[in-house]
Amino acid sequence: MPSNLPVLDVRGLPATREVLAYRHGGLFPVLTTATDSSIVAVLRGNAGHLGQAGSVDIIRSRDGGLSWTQPQIVANSETDDRNPALGTSPRGTLILSYHRTFAYDAAGNYTRREDPNADWPCEILVTRSHDCGLTWEAPYLLSESLLVRGSPYGKIVTWRDDTLLMPVYYRPVEALGVAMERMLPRDMCSYLVRSRDDGQTWGDPSLICINSCEPAVTVLPDGDLLAVVRREQMGKSLWSLRSQDGGFTWSEPVQITGDMEHPADLLVLQNGDLLMVYGNRNQPPCRVEGRVSRDGGRSWLPVLLTFSGNLRGYNANSPYRVDLGYPSSALTLDGRRGVTMYYYHPTIPTTANLRMAADPAYLADNYLAVAVVWEQDELMAALNRIG
Repeated sequence: MPSNLPVLDVRGLPATREVLAYRHGGLFPVLTTATDSSIVAVLRGNAGHLGQAGSVDIIRSRDGGLSWTQPQIVANSETDDRNPALGTSPRGTLILSYHRTFAYDAAGNYTRREDPNADWPCEILVTRSHDCGLTWEAPYLLSESLLVRGSPYGKIVTWRDDTLLMPVYYRPVEALGVAMERMLPRDMCSYLVRSRDDGQTWGDPSLICINSCEPAVTVLPDGDLLAVVRREQMGKSLWSLRSQDGGFTWSEPVQITGDMEHPADLLVLQNGDLLMVYGNRNQPPCRVEGRVSRDGGRSWLPVLLTFSGNLRGYNANSPYRVDLGYPSSALTLDGRRGVTMYYYHPTIPTTANLRMAADPAYLADNYLAVAVVWEQDELMAALNRIG
């Protein structure tokens, strides 16, 4: 993948602002725009990257991302609630799905699954808000039994006839068209589930891509779907696929980022351009990056956007590693302003074990969520000058 592209640091544009949106938590943010003009973000609270105390929290901004409410807990069960997916339905309903996992021992240490073909000790739940995120229904299990033990990811989007599409990743399911002989050990697959009743029930699952996880999906202006998936055993890079039939069949995957550049979020801009953002975990630069496409993801402008500095620090001999990324972007209701939010932890020692309950890095302390607020016209003008 190109490594010598000209760089446009979005933070350097005159109208851009950087805002601390969440302190001591805020992992895995997902953004959506509500019908009351607020931008809503769901994030992980009460634990670090792993941890039984993990909750799903919500924060809201009424001024286009410049300030944020204090977090409100939406889900906090007896075990780890994590990995949110979020979207706004055509009826204005906010729909939140998340992954609840029981994969912890009696001491609270995270236990890795050993049998890739066994059911995961987890479940997907869904809840909805009819007042732009102020209150939420009691959560309920995903009604699609083939995927209920997977994990949702990213944005829930709307296709034709108000059909909601939710990306999910899970182990290979032969009944959903997975060619089992092509699977790699311990690898996963990306899927879609559908709701035609405003998120109350989900079904009609379909396969997006084998050997992949964390699928980001968006509806393009021409009605096609674009998916960008993380391929864990192919360098942890991003690959794109396209569907012309609402996600039942997909093109062959095409690689679009290099190793350790993942996972993706997709946002169609007001002018029809497509913004993709992702975390770059290479050392250096360890930062949040983005690319823009003007042909629905078939090609990408030869400019690299950056939304952060080097989150590992500028000392190459730093004793710290970084837990970062999972950026998500949304536009204000008028489409003029964009917000890109990401999380990071600036001071995790290289010796830390994020799976162990006794390790300080297991806690939410010192995690941060940062919102980068940018103006669409200014960003497009800067891209045009460079490209």
